[in-house]
Amino acid sequence: MGSSNGGGDEELKRMAELSKTLKEGERILAPTRRPDGTLRKPIRIRAGYVPQDEVAIYQSKGALLRKELTALQEAPPGYDPELDAKPKTKSVKRNERKKEKRQQ
Repeated sequence: MGSSNGGGDEELKRMAELSKTLKEGERILAPTRRPDGTLRKPIRIRAGYVPQDEVAIYQSKGALLRKELTALQEAPPGYDPELDAKPKTKSVKRNERKKEKRQQ
């Protein structure tokens, strides 16, 4: 157990040395532990670099417009508020009954 503490102190010394050599805007990712228990090296990230995992996925202008339009719509897709607003006439009701009979 005592040997693992010595390794931790050694890592802290390495991190301190790396942080001394950092330039403006650079940063260091701490060492991570692998599933088998060994440590990965600390990673220095240059100023202005965005890791691939953090880059936003490209979306075309059309996709962005569609997303905005769906966010603005309050009604479910396919809903036509004009149909509900008008009272149904006799002929419309008669036609609906005929359609129902045909479907049966």
